[in-house]
Amino acid sequence: MRIWRSVLAAIAALALAALLPAAAYAQTPAEAAISSSKAYAAAIAMGLSALGAGYALAKAGAAAAAAVAERPEIASNLLIYLALGEGLGIYGLLVAILIIFAI
Repeated sequence: MRIWRSVLAAIAALALAALLPAAAYAQTPAEAAISSSKAYAAAIAMGLSALGAGYALAKAGAAAAAAVAERPEIASNLLIYLALGEGLGIYGLLVAILIIFAI
């Protein structure tokens, strides 16, 4: 369990480091602060939604696999639960895009 926390922290740090160079292109210190805060906000929105989507898909996928093993005819009905979990990640991506472009 401890190794996964370290891996997760490393991935989050790399994601933040990838978004921060946008602050270097700003022309004034005020614009740099705004740009870097947007990068942090977008990274947090995307990261938390990806973690939530992963958790939802893990739980729903395991339950769906167990249910399909018992009753194969309900497999198509269970796909909606997986799509709902995937929607969390897509909504997080959309929010991150909206934050970056300030729409």
